[in-house]
Amino acid sequence: MASRLKPVNENLGSRVETISSSQELTKSLASNELVFGIVGHVGSGTSTAAESLRDILESAGSGDARRNVSILKARDVIAAWTKHHGEQLPAETDPKMKQVERYQDLGDAMRKNGDHAAVARGLIRNIRMRRAELQSIPLDETKPVVPDGSPRAYILDSIRHPAEVYLLRRAYGEAFVLVGVVCEQAVRAERISKKYRDAGLDDAEKFMRRDAKAGEKHGQRVSDAFHLSDYFVDNTASRFIGGDTRKPNPKWDIPDHLERLVRLVTHLQIERPKIEETAMHAAGGAAMRSSCLSRQVGAALLDRNGNIVATGENEVPRAGGGVYGEESDDSSGDYRCFADRKFCSNTTEQNEISEELADHLTNLFDGNANREQLVEALRSSRVGELLEFSRAVHAEMDAVLEAGRKGVSTVGCRVFVTTFPCHYCARHLVSAGVDEVQFIEPYPKSKAIKLHGDSIQLDDSDGTWERPSVNGGGKVLFRPFTGVAPRMYRRAFQKSRELKNSLTGQLQIHEPEWGSPYDIAKSSYAEFEVSLTKGFGY
Repeated sequence: MASRLKPVNENLGSRVETISSSQELTKSLASNELVFGIVGHVGSGTSTAAESLRDILESAGSGDARRNVSILKARDVIAAWTKHHGEQLPAETDPKMKQVERYQDLGDAMRKNGDHAAVARGLIRNIRMRRAELQSIPLDETKPVVPDGSPRAYILDSIRHPAEVYLLRRAYGEAFVLVGVVCEQAVRAERISKKYRDAGLDDAEKFMRRDAKAGEKHGQRVSDAFHLSDYFVDNTASRFIGGDTRKPNPKWDIPDHLERLVRLVTHLQIERPKIEETAMHAAGGAAMRSSCLSRQVGAALLDRNGNIVATGENEVPRAGGGVYGEESDDSSGDYRCFADRKFCSNTTEQNEISEELADHLTNLFDGNANREQLVEALRSSRVGELLEFSRAVHAEMDAVLEAGRKGVSTVGCRVFVTTFPCHYCARHLVSAGVDEVQFIEPYPKSKAIKLHGDSIQLDDSDGTWERPSVNGGGKVLFRPFTGVAPRMYRRAFQKSRELKNSLTGQLQIHEPEWGSPYDIAKSSYAEFEVSLTKGFGY
């Protein structure tokens, strides 16, 4: 005899309705705050970019898109730390260059105790203080300042160390957007010389070198932080013609690029990737395939029609063409460094050369030299920059060779690579007939310009560059990439909301059902679990 089904409790439906849906809870816990970091080498104009971004955010769109925007200065954090520890701030009467050098010293001192993200911790503290002030609540160091949901943005000017980026991404997740300000080196040197007239060009270049990458790990390392950016803008062009504030420079387009960034973050309009952004995203994806023990680099080759015809990564070559890891059939074995030898051949060769040179030098000093110190000194010299003993084919060459295997001409192509080409790759790219190379991360070891300045140029700020493949034009242009970086590509362009009226088919941009890709919760995931499961019985 079939068992009788028990009737469903009539009150169940009404009880369930009192419980907020998961989507409603998710949206209600969104902080509605954004945090922007600005990073750029000294002289690039980070403060100009920060102020421009503030103006755009304050006036962007309508309704909730308009945000209360606060610019928070890293220098203020360093000054507060200095006073707290009884250290001496630079005097206003000191030469300007001496003042900024003193702030560099103080920033280094903050990081020297082992916390390389100390300045970022201070900026986070100032974000809490500013939020408490805006919400008119007392600040208690032991309790969180929970956002009240009002639309706000904090702009951090500026980031000087990669540890700061890593900490801010941990703290604010997808709500943190790092903006990298690109500027040609010669232009930066000129700006610094004008701003700090008490210093000569030599002092300016020394200042720039220390800012880019100090010798100590706790020093400023802007170069290491810069390539971690989500979005790049070029500030090489001057804001005004001849420094005359009455004559705006039409080539200064920082606001246009930052307006696009805001549109990408707010999703108030439909924005699609530029072909250059898609190419660099392909290069970033290719880099993920690399198993090199030293670094991951990816490249993409773009033909004249904007088609990606080849990609490459730095990886060990395999017989038959290509590199290990590309084939689905690995029955022939995997002889990449991590799987076979389990050491980096290039580092091993550098060490062996250093040891051999140390032996010879020790003999010259009749055995009185400290051999360990000699080896360490040699490894710190250009011997430690040797790169020809790596087993890997470099990413650019892997892409060019893939094009060759396919029968695709490289003449007139553009190369997008995640790291500036070494001098080996640079000469081959010139020989391959490419017109242009765009890169993200600098590579100080490269001697590309020193060795091949006759065929390579770094700057097109005057707009006179001609493609070498067209009527035997100019040089190959190597320039920094601008736009959406590979790490932000998904957040920027993945469809997260409905874009039409389901009945009429007319364009209509809806609110995302599960919140913006840039949302961050007001509370921790453990508290979110409580919100989701409280009262949710079976």
